[in-house]
Amino acid sequence: MLDNEDFITWANENVVVVLGHRGGAGGKEQHKPAEEKDAKTGDAKPVCPLYPGLTCAEHEKIREDAGNGGKDGIAKIDVPSGHPNSWMIGPDGKVEKIEKQTPSKEVMDALIAYQKTYAEKPVAAKKYGEYRKAFDEGDKALEDGKFKVALAALVKVDKDAKKLTSGLVEKVTAKVEALNGKVAEKFAALKDGDGDAAAKLKSVKALRSDVSAKLSTGALPVTAEIDAWVKEAAAAAAAK
Repeated sequence: MLDNEDFITWANENVVVVLGHRGGAGGKEQHKPAEEKDAKTGDAKPVCPLYPGLTCAEHEKIREDAGNGGKDGIAKIDVPSGHPNSWMIGPDGKVEKIEKQTPSKEVMDALIAYQKTYAEKPVAAKKYGEYRKAFDEGDKALEDGKFKVALAALVKVDKDAKKLTSGLVEKVTAKVEALNGKVAEKFAALKDGDGDAAAKLKSVKALRSDVSAKLSTGALPVTAEIDAWVKEAAAAAAAK
């Protein structure tokens, strides 16, 4: 299954594959950790000769955690002797054994059917990668005080609002709240800072322009306060 190209292609997009293996069976060691040179540093690093991308310590620890249970809310997995043995683990930690380990098509069908038992549709790895990139862009922009870029990054994710899982919705909501808070702080600093009324009005208008993009829930909450202030400040200026 793990060397079937069709299964690998499908799994990379639709599930998270976690592999646990003690590395030995019946008291007979099956393989030993190996070393290879790091392509960047040239330093020797441990690798598993059987499972590319993992170290033996990693797949042994995963097997230990699975047997002990309780880690990250995942139920204990009673692993029988022999292999392969595979299980499906839902987002709520529920565990269900895959009865037919081969062929790969039947394993894929079992996983797809299991995913359908949950109300939320899974997010494909490629799409999730796009969301993570947008979140990273937004976080960096917010840190740098670039509110227009930060909001644009959140809009990239929020445009799929109806397709997002509850976890992603919570993440977007938290980041919107953080952005709104920073914009509110900037607004307060501009309107209450030094400078004449005209300069303050110009600066606040520029800030408002930067956060004009709307999310599926509407504009940032702070924009209502900004708009009210701009209207009042503009009226005061016109009356002079």
